[in-house]
Amino acid sequence: MGICTNKQYAQASEPPQNHRQNRLYLNYQQLANINHPLNVNHKYNNYFHIIPDTTVGKGIKMTNQYTSRLSREEWLEKRKEFWESRVEGERVYWQSIQKAIEEQDEANAQAILNACDLKLVNNSIQLLYDTSMHKYDVPVFMINEPQSFPSTKFCDAGLIQDFQETELKIKVRSNKLPQDFEIVTHTNQSVADLKTKVQESSPGIDQCRLFFKGREMKNHHLIGNYQLKDGEMVQAFM
Repeated sequence: MGICTNKQYAQASEPPQNHRQNRLYLNYQQLANINHPLNVNHKYNNYFHIIPDTTVGKGIKMTNQYTSRLSREEWLEKRKEFWESRVEGERVYWQSIQKAIEEQDEANAQAILNACDLKLVNNSIQLLYDTSMHKYDVPVFMINEPQSFPSTKFCDAGLIQDFQETELKIKVRSNKLPQDFEIVTHTNQSVADLKTKVQESSPGIDQCRLFFKGREMKNHHLIGNYQLKDGEMVQAFM
């Protein structure tokens, strides 16, 4: 996995002595507060609910407890997506953080981080920084399991099952095309079929994701499930 494994034992993290770095460290301490508006967990409010004043885990892996709006299957997929989508900082450091989180023994987990000179903020693996003072934010759902999972999938919640079967003309706006275009479809047609039509209207595009009013449309759903009306806009990311 390309992790750093040169040192065996971790040393206690201390605020950097350099004035500029110390200011950054103090800023990171504020960001580590779960109530700070820029705390990383707020990016995932749609999927998880933080339980105030309740913790789970121990040592450097102690976090606020939370409940999941995702099913276990969706939760596992979101975790996989998180690791695969890290672009900030150094990839090798993210690999070490992942390895440390998966390590059951805390001393070994700290040693993995120490081997790469990754420092903890407030002695928590939720926020770290490297020798260049680049920070690495880790949301709580990557560290501990939730208190509970819902009985239904998040992607199925709030969908309409009893809809009128009718033909629709919908507008499609793509980040890869210079202008919007129109597609004729039907409420009982699947989202997968709609994606095929979008791709056929966009030569050279072999895959896309569709969003309606900020919600991703899943392949196995029908267009009518999303209450799309004639003339409404769908966003296509290709």
